[in-house]
Amino acid sequence: MGAAPRKAMRVEGEAGASSEPVAIRRRRTQAERRAEAESRVLAAAAEIVADKGVDGLTLAEAGERAGYSRGLAGHYFRSKDELLAAMAEAIHDEFTQQRRERLRGTTGLARLMATIDASFARTSVGMVKIRAYIAVLMGAAHKPALAEAVATFNRDSATEFGRLIASAIEAGEIRPDIDARTQALILSAALRGIMAQWVLDPEGVDLARIRAEFMGLVSHSLARPPS
Repeated sequence: MGAAPRKAMRVEGEAGASSEPVAIRRRRTQAERRAEAESRVLAAAAEIVADKGVDGLTLAEAGERAGYSRGLAGHYFRSKDELLAAMAEAIHDEFTQQRRERLRGTTGLARLMATIDASFARTSVGMVKIRAYIAVLMGAAHKPALAEAVATFNRDSATEFGRLIASAIEAGEIRPDIDARTQALILSAALRGIMAQWVLDPEGVDLARIRAEFMGLVSHSLARPPS
């Protein structure tokens, strides 16, 4: 008699438990685990470079700071320069995505100005990534692997600006005597230089004021005067 209630309670408890939905965790694929590991190593590399510069980075420290073994970064990246290039590319891709979101619904000269505005808004990705990216740009001159990656970033930036300027010229919003390629290189170099100065001296460089002045200068110098 005494055992019956206990059995009834156990059965009732089992029935109650089985009526609740059970969450089944999907096992991540090897590709997903690798992607997460690489992402964490790249983030760790950015922290190290932001703090110590490109020469202060080691594959071992990147792997360890990412929460893995000291040898993991070397498993994914063949050299420190390859890791640096991949880190800079990941940050560059984040900048690109941020810019595309700001360009929605814009055309002509307004689209060009929105692109310039987005370049100043890169601060939203955080000082660590900005410092790491600028460090790679500044340290690429004597590192062939980095120089190739930085040259690609520069070409992409100039090509994008050139396309936007040409489109605005065709729309009649920018002076027809403007050379799109030349202006694109000037804009790209000027924006990189401004951001580098801000990274080196964030307290002494009033980025908000420079942003307003720069955009005003560009609009005034490129815009087609009313007929």
